[in-house]
Amino acid sequence: MPPPQPAKRRSAKAILKGIGLVIAVIVFAFFWIVSQDDAENAEAGDCVQKSSSSLDDGLKVVDCSSSEAQYKVSTVHNDTTDPTVCAEGESAYTKSVHRRRSGDTRMVLCLTTVK
Repeated sequence: MPPPQPAKRRSAKAILKGIGLVIAVIVFAFFWIVSQDDAENAEAGDCVQKSSSSLDDGLKVVDCSSSEAQYKVSTVHNDTTDPTVCAEGESAYTKSVHRRRSGDTRMVLCLTTVK
């Protein structure tokens, strides 16, 4: 019987590539999860809170029954950044994001204060 083959050792470069891939997946997942409750996903009837985090766009969708709810989205206007589309007495939140591959995002959220 021939002697068993020695176990192949992975190079340091292959190990570092694997670690880098795992870190990239974790970072992608984190930002994807964080973006799920940002203003871009808000719909009429949702409640939002002003956020001071630098990781989001300034508004965060929250449960309307929570004490965090500051504003309620009355209407969403896509493909515009003109704040005058909101009725008098409503606050306008505008968002414009330039993306190379998936197109630009432009929107206005008309907000009323939650009482």
